[in-house]
Amino acid sequence: MKTLLPFLLGITLLIQACSPEPVYRLQAQANDETTFYYQGKEYIHLSQDSVDVIVSYFEHTSSMFAVDVEIINNSNKIIRVSPDSFSYKSYTGLDPKNPKALRKISKAQNPEEKILNLDMALSKQKARQQGDEFLFLAMQGLNLAQGITADTKKEQEKAGEAMTETAIHQEVDRANYRTNRSGLKGSRKFWQVEALRITDLWPGESIRGLVYFNTDKKAWMYQILMNITAQQFDVWFSQKKHFPQHSIDQMD
Repeated sequence: MKTLLPFLLGITLLIQACSPEPVYRLQAQANDETTFYYQGKEYIHLSQDSVDVIVSYFEHTSSMFAVDVEIINNSNKIIRVSPDSFSYKSYTGLDPKNPKALRKISKAQNPEEKILNLDMALSKQKARQQGDEFLFLAMQGLNLAQGITADTKKEQEKAGEAMTETAIHQEVDRANYRTNRSGLKGSRKFWQVEALRITDLWPGESIRGLVYFNTDKKAWMYQILMNITAQQFDVWFSQKKHFPQHSIDQMD
């Protein structure tokens, strides 16, 4: 029995390591006069000095969360909307009137920086692939030369096998390159199209996009701050953790 104890302990730790991560959600903390629902999503509508802002929770990713923001310019002047004017304060409390301890102050993600970093990653990836292709051609040339100058049939066959193996490895590398490049391009298109980017809104114009923040996993509440020209808006969201039941726990 003593010899089984370390094994059972190891199995238990392995199962715990494979447990699903918690799922995060944000819940708006606002009165009914400023909120409405559409297609299962709760929206907060704020208005100030002829500028309307509509905010809703969108998603949590592995390390970030996003809010969907629409800004409508009903004024008679041009207003500038920029992600760097969005930030949050995270707290340990659950009541906006008593948020308790301040945990963090964090700015929104900058789409222009994300796009630049992705462009640089694409450039480096292309350069690495070009180097790999040059090395592949050099290796195949060497294998071919060894086959031509081989003294025996066995050496010729060995050189041919080396050429085939090198070609297979290169095709695998090319497939991985295409997959990774497609992923980077997809991320770039997302930040280019879906994210809220710096925009000047003329009178009567509106814009809508996603604003991403780094997740504070220990926060219970966020105050999201939006400075739009001379207007300052803020919304409160509570953050909830949902723990999926492990498949082992569901067994009879």
